[in-house]
Amino acid sequence: MSHIAFILHGKLRTNKQLVSKISSAFSADYELSFSYTEYSGHGIELAKNIANSNADYIIAVTGDGTFNEVVNGVLLSQNKKVKLGLLPHGTGNDFARMLGLINDIYALKKLIQNDSIKNVDVGLANFKDLKGENSSRYFINISDVGLGGFIAQKLSGSSKWMGATLTFQWAIVSTFLTYKHQVMKIRTGDFLYEGKILSYIIANGKYFGAGLGIAPDAKPDDGMLEIIMASEISLWDYLKNLNKIRACTKVEHPKMNYLRAQEIFIETENQPIDMDGEFVGYTPLKISVVPSAVQMLCS
Repeated sequence: MSHIAFILHGKLRTNKQLVSKISSAFSADYELSFSYTEYSGHGIELAKNIANSNADYIIAVTGDGTFNEVVNGVLLSQNKKVKLGLLPHGTGNDFARMLGLINDIYALKKLIQNDSIKNVDVGLANFKDLKGENSSRYFINISDVGLGGFIAQKLSGSSKWMGATLTFQWAIVSTFLTYKHQVMKIRTGDFLYEGKILSYIIANGKYFGAGLGIAPDAKPDDGMLEIIMASEISLWDYLKNLNKIRACTKVEHPKMNYLRAQEIFIETENQPIDMDGEFVGYTPLKISVVPSAVQMLCS
């Protein structure tokens, strides 16, 4: 009997109801276990230990931030056969949106029954952590510096009582009003840029910020990372093109550039970094793609 391990965000008010519903749907056919995150970073430890116990499936019942932790824990484990699933239950759910995953227990069960698996890439980032020490971390959706990094730093630990979309839009506009475009030095392959940056986004997935389709060409299984470089973009430029971004279409603007790369270096120091919606540390930052890193349940 296959073992399915569910990792739930410990602060979800509906955990008891979720466990009851999951047990009702799965317990007749699978061995089940449930774990709960208790603090920031706990998802990494839980997922690593569960994977090393030879679980067949690890399902994250979370949003993007805790899912990032589960991905990191799986990749740090010795179990290279474990299959990773996501039952979206957070504020953003941007990676789930791209893969067409919904908060439906029986849809998840069908994916498992059909062994519906896609080998998904991740990005490996090397940077300075919050203590200024050298660190490394995987991301599965999007990492960015510039405006996005400052927003993640601003929202770190804050309440999202307005909901994900309104909270993020408020954070964008309010940060825009005080943000000064940062001068950065960035290398991607043979391309070197040194100048002002509003936002520099490295994308494995299409969406971030609770549904903003910033990377229309991103594919999580092509061995490449999409880069969106917004240099001297104003708040007015952003607002004019917001509907296009929400529709996941490219913005036509002379200061917007779309690139592809397998490796990126941001040499400028002390710029805050957003990684899958979380503030994780500071530049300098090196990112490289790791192809087919995880086996992901999706249609």
